[in-house]
Amino acid sequence: MFSRGDYIGGAIMSADVSDENERRDLDLSFLDRQPVRAAEIPNLNERGERKEEREPHRGNQQDAKTLTVARDITLKGDITECDTLVVEGRIDATLNSARALEVSRGGRFVGSASVDTAIISGRFDGDLKVARGLRVTATGKITGNVIYGRLEIEQGGEVLGDIKIHA
Repeated sequence: MFSRGDYIGGAIMSADVSDENERRDLDLSFLDRQPVRAAEIPNLNERGERKEEREPHRGNQQDAKTLTVARDITLKGDITECDTLVVEGRIDATLNSARALEVSRGGRFVGSASVDTAIISGRFDGDLKVARGLRVTATGKITGNVIYGRLEIEQGGEVLGDIKIHA
């Protein structure tokens, strides 16, 4: 044990020896500061409770495998193991056995697709087979061979090519 002013290896060591009962004053002022509103704290709602960040509930499709091709993205190839395909950019592909296809306004799909349901708000060029419902919105345009179970075309929507009802 060293005490004040001990001589160690040619140097005089000095230390402040304080009583164990004495404690330094700690600045705990940060504990008093609180945000103005709970909304300023990430992941807290208005009542100050922690909110979960998760995808919106989509019914039976909550656990579905979804692929989104965003704007300014181009994708080419065969797509397998996809339940829902959302096209906001451009895709040149073959899509087989998917549950749903959505070509958003400004999106373009070129190729062939076989799906249960489809909503076309952009452009689709190629072969489209829809087992159940096909909806073409006012901004949608389909060119090619279309087979459908049920068809809905909004005013302004276009379907050009060979059109057949699914048997």
